[in-house]
Amino acid sequence: MTVISNNRMLRRFLSPLLILALLSGFMGYARAAEETAPQLPTFDIPALSAEAAASPLPNIMVVATGGTIAGAASQGDKTNFQNYAAGTYKMADMVAQLPTHKNADVSTFQFGNKGSGSYSMKDLYDLSLAVDQALNVYDGVVVTTGTDTMEEIAYFLDLTVRSEKPVIVTGAMRPWDVIGTDGPANLYQAIKVAASNKTKWYGTVIMLNDVIQAAREVTKSNAHRLDTFDTPMFGALGYIDDPAVRMYRLNARALKAGTPEWATPFDLRTISKEDLPIVEIAYSYQEAGGGAIRALVEDGAKGIVTAGTGAGGISAKMSQARSAAIQKGVIFVTTTRTGSGTMSGGSNGVIAGDNLNPQHARIMLLLSLAFSKDFNTVKDWFETVGAQDIVMDDTAPPAWPADAALASDAQTTDSINLSWPQATDLTRVAGYAIYKGTDETPIAKVASSARTYTAKGLSSNTSYTFTVKAFDDLGNESAGLTGTFKTGSSGSGSSGGAGTPPSSNELTVPSGGSGDLSVYDNSITVHVPSGATSEELKITIEKLAQAGGLVQADDVLLSSIFEVVKNKAGHFLVPVTLTFKFDTSMVKEGKKPSIFYYDETKKQWIEMGGTVNGSTISVTTDHFTKFAVFAVDAAPAAPDFSDISGHWAAASIRSAVSAGIVNGYSDGTFKPELTVTREEFIAMLMRALKSDDPGAALSFKDTSVIGAWAKAAVAQAVSAGITSGYPDGTFRPGSKISRAEMVVMIAKALKLTTEEDAVTSFSDHAEIPVWARGAVKAVADKGIVQGRLNNRFVPEGTATRAEAITVIMKLLDTK
Repeated sequence: MTVISNNRMLRRFLSPLLILALLSGFMGYARAAEETAPQLPTFDIPALSAEAAASPLPNIMVVATGGTIAGAASQGDKTNFQNYAAGTYKMADMVAQLPTHKNADVSTFQFGNKGSGSYSMKDLYDLSLAVDQALNVYDGVVVTTGTDTMEEIAYFLDLTVRSEKPVIVTGAMRPWDVIGTDGPANLYQAIKVAASNKTKWYGTVIMLNDVIQAAREVTKSNAHRLDTFDTPMFGALGYIDDPAVRMYRLNARALKAGTPEWATPFDLRTISKEDLPIVEIAYSYQEAGGGAIRALVEDGAKGIVTAGTGAGGISAKMSQARSAAIQKGVIFVTTTRTGSGTMSGGSNGVIAGDNLNPQHARIMLLLSLAFSKDFNTVKDWFETVGAQDIVMDDTAPPAWPADAALASDAQTTDSINLSWPQATDLTRVAGYAIYKGTDETPIAKVASSARTYTAKGLSSNTSYTFTVKAFDDLGNESAGLTGTFKTGSSGSGSSGGAGTPPSSNELTVPSGGSGDLSVYDNSITVHVPSGATSEELKITIEKLAQAGGLVQADDVLLSSIFEVVKNKAGHFLVPVTLTFKFDTSMVKEGKKPSIFYYDETKKQWIEMGGTVNGSTISVTTDHFTKFAVFAVDAAPAAPDFSDISGHWAAASIRSAVSAGIVNGYSDGTFKPELTVTREEFIAMLMRALKSDDPGAALSFKDTSVIGAWAKAAVAQAVSAGITSGYPDGTFRPGSKISRAEMVVMIAKALKLTTEEDAVTSFSDHAEIPVWARGAVKAVADKGIVQGRLNNRFVPEGTATRAEAITVIMKLLDTK
């Protein structure tokens, strides 16, 4: 039986405490529900001294990683600018050589001492957490590093540091101890910028040569010159004109200061450094071959950035290699080798890199793939995280056309259908809010694409006033469109039992006798056949005026809710027949009417089905309770489709469709190669398991975006321990399910015993997450799942509809 289970910009400078609270609740994106929280490193960040705590000056921490700025000239030659040993001097000694800073109390932490190119991505993971740890105590942080990969290190910090406090990256083009060195001045000035607090909310910035530049936009443009760092297209953020720090523009992050949107999705506290994937760059040139891409994929790359010619073009051979790699699940980002320019468009498997240069795009893609394997999610992050597409604050509310009016083109005894025209806004209409009567809280909000709404659960023959208001992304509401409409009249009805007067909603049935009762304009008819009862019964029908929490907003109710009761306990000896009238106009394509009864013990609706005859539906029952007609998914007319002939999974697909586990599409196709989302897979799985558990109450942060058709299945899966969502409190119903996630759910559904240190037979065993290895081995040992090409399990690969159905049907075969 089927079970129906019962803005953009806020004010810019909110309290930092409030923002920290918001950011601390913004947990990570890619941890599977079955994995425990990662063990995070800690660092010996020095505590504030008593003198620093009492000082009125800001407390600034310098986190040192080495690089040219800490370099020593070879053989002590103070005139040798190019031959030196990077990362020689310790930061504490370097700061001690500076004049006592006028603007800050300075402390140091030696994170490392080597060239910037010698740091791994795992090292940068640690560096970011060290910076955040320092910012828990200090007012700002200066990070010193080599200039060779400074822009990548800075952009990594920009995307991952959670604190809004200033983070300044600096270095030098000449070593610390040569004549004309820029190191001491850059270090002193970077501390000044951090102490000024003027880059708070800007994210990470780079400061060399008295120029302040955004980490996302800056690049090293010359191998030797002191003014090497440049920001193509956009220009610098500001300058240091002693003694002032002057900021001349806001970057995209600063424009979101004080809002939840300021934080990026990449919270390293929620992942392990082992989750950072391999992401590479492929450079295009005249008649470039495809070997580089093929080799990078073979070497384990999960993402590849192409540095294309002109507006991102790549050679024909590279394009062929890229297409083959996309089929293996590799995600590509398009950038240009020209040094500047915005990429747009993109297609399946290929994301436009906006204005990111190749090395910046690699950092962005690497972090994105560490937090999500879903292509659309990653694409959305490239389009929104740090992208500087300026939209002026929209203070004006949406407006209606001059002749706009709220209308109703359909009313039943318990529902009124509302309709309205399209509103307009300076930026965009985000949706419409529907109010009933004088209520200040809307009864519903619908998307901007909606133009109608049906208010249900109303009393018959009653007038209701509704108001619809359009709202924009900032929550500005338009003037209301108001209208008053009346529900239909229920009428009185008739009955045919012995001793039953006309126009009554009661029926008396003698012992062994029969009777019929039809009331509320024949909206419900009860037929009691002979022999159904061995004693006289009195049957009463009442139509519920209010749903009283019995119907959820996503349920499509086709009739009123009727409560049918009798004065004697026990079931009928012979089933009685119930016939209901239902609203055929509300039965949409792919849906059908079905009668449900309400289980008072389980507090849920249970599907009974029924035989449809025009606008009526009938069913037999041996007991009375509350009844109603709902719209449910209609089964396909025949379990065959135009696109599965000869497909390897055709037999499984046909069996699954016949069993009601999955449906095809209205165009007669099944789309076997379409990838499956988390909610789609769970819906298929729970239909296959045919659980009668009403399910757990869903408390995910994104419960509202779980499809109505999937909520019952998700609730059952949560109750059965098959899934529990993600550590950040979300379920992410629309995310593509990974093969690792799918197999873990299968193992839990079968209650298989899994080993923590299990070793699978797949060639990519090392890539299977630790939390999934036991499930992968257990499910593979039962023959439910197999590897792909070269016996690779491909744990982060997505599952197609054909694969998901095949796995589920094999699961059923093992039960």
